[in-house]
This record gives sequence, structure tokens and C-alpha cells, in this order.
Amino acid sequence: MKTLPIWLRSLLLPMIFLLAGCSSRSIQMYTLDAGSAAQPQRTAYAHATVRVDYPKGIEDTMGTRIYFSRSDLTQSYYQYHQWSKPLNRIILAQLIEALQRSHIFHRVIDYASEARSDYTLETTIYRFEHRIEKERSYAVVSVGLRLLRSDNDSVVKSRRFDYKIPAPTTDAKGFVLAANEAMKRLSVEMTRWLAH
Repeated sequence: MKTLPIWLRSLLLPMIFLLAGCSSRSIQMYTLDAGSAAQPQRTAYAHATVRVDYPKGIEDTMGTRIYFSRSDLTQSYYQYHQWSKPLNRIILAQLIEALQRSHIFHRVIDYASEARSDYTLETTIYRFEHRIEKERSYAVVSVGLRLLRSDNDSVVKSRRFDYKIPAPTTDAKGFVLAANEAMKRLSVEMTRWLAH
């Protein structure tokens, strides 16, 4: 087996160290926290149970990647920043927590429960991305909610919630801060909407 010439080894060795250094970069993990934004509400559903279905959305954007776009035609994702769990699972937990805090329903169960429910809350995530425009950036969040009667799947009410929240920075961390603000607003507006 031939050995590499010294001059080639002297070029390759620094490149190997450089590549090894790049590959060891750690991944920053994020989650969402709407906090205690939802306030208790008195409603006609006070003795009812609601099942919160698993949120649906575009399959690619429902994973752990954090997406950003610089135009309506392009979309990419951050390489070293990601969600701690699939995005739809994080949003499911946020919706359930907001409904439990609001006391709109007597009981709140998730999609995996075999318990009987009076109502079902369906969620569609249309957009959940970081929009970057020159020096500014935004969390763009669009979520559709439908409340159905569980016995016949008839729609009781439905609404789409759209948010464009300015981010304090144009990086992934700034986006997550703005996305948390969007989730707080969604929690408040969802519970008010369901209560009336």
C-alpha cells in the first residue's frame, strides 16, 4: 500500500481537523411555552369532555426541524437548531394545557385516550415558520381549529388564527421567542372563542 507524499499529508491533516471541528458542533434544542396565558372561563361546556386530536399539517414542517424563509417561494431549515420533539406534539401539549387551565370543559383528554368524549377539537397547522425580511424577522403562525360533536362529527364552530409576531433577532432563538408570543396569543384567543 502506497503512503501519501509528505506535502499531501500536510494539506490533508488540517482539513481533517477542520471538518472534525465542524461536525462536533452541538445542536440547540427548543420548545414552546405559552405559560399561563389562558384564563378560566365559564361556559355551557362545563360538564363536557373534549378530546384534542393530534395536530395535522404539512408533513415536512411537523418534525423537529425549525424552518425559515426569505420569500414565499423558498424555505430552508436551521442545521444546528431544532425542536425538542416533533412540532405537532409540542403544539398538542400547549393546546391541552391551555384548555385545562381555562376550565371551559370538565375534562380534557388527548387523541390516544379511549375514554368517551362529547366534543373533539381538530387542529390544522397551516404555517409555523421564521420569516426573514432584510433586517427584520417574524414568527409566522397560522392555525385552524374546529370543534366537533363527537357523536355525529358535526362542526360546532371553526376558526383560523393567524399571527405575524416580530422577532427580537433574526436567528432561531429570536424566532422561538416570537413563536412563544404567538402561542400565548393563540391560547388566550382560543379559550375566549370556545367560551362564547
